[in-house]
Amino acid sequence: MAYGDCLTDQSGLSEFNGRDDVDLLARVMYAEARNQEYVGRQGVCWVIKNRIAKNLTEFGGNTFSGVILSGKFAGMYDYAARCPTTTEYGWTSSLYIAQNHTTQSNPIGTCLWFNTNTYYNNHSEIRGGVEQYNGFGTGWKNVVEKVVLEDHTFFRVAGY
Repeated sequence: MAYGDCLTDQSGLSEFNGRDDVDLLARVMYAEARNQEYVGRQGVCWVIKNRIAKNLTEFGGNTFSGVILSGKFAGMYDYAARCPTTTEYGWTSSLYIAQNHTTQSNPIGTCLWFNTNTYYNNHSEIRGGVEQYNGFGTGWKNVVEKVVLEDHTFFRVAGY
């Protein structure tokens, strides 16, 4: 198996089983942020690493495969994750970050989620002087950390 090999089963996430951490991490960064600057892909990487550090069942536990294949990353259901264009800078830089994730700077602190700015802005507001987010379907949550990188908002809510 080579990094970025095309996968043919498009019925779920099972085709990713057995892929190593580098391949999975590169695929999720590419699928979620291939059109972003390098720092945007670093942000996605650090969301994964921050979730691993939390070791929560809702995030998929404390492994790259558990977190990435938890079903929480829409990009992993896209063709881009299944068959990345391996000659594009978006892929080559995603692969580089994945292979060197331990030396990559963290542009997002302890943020655990990200959305496009449009989605985030449509699901957040200032309530009682505090920014709150209501995009999880579980009611309003206080935003305790937020970083905007280009057209994505990385954030963490109270309780995490």
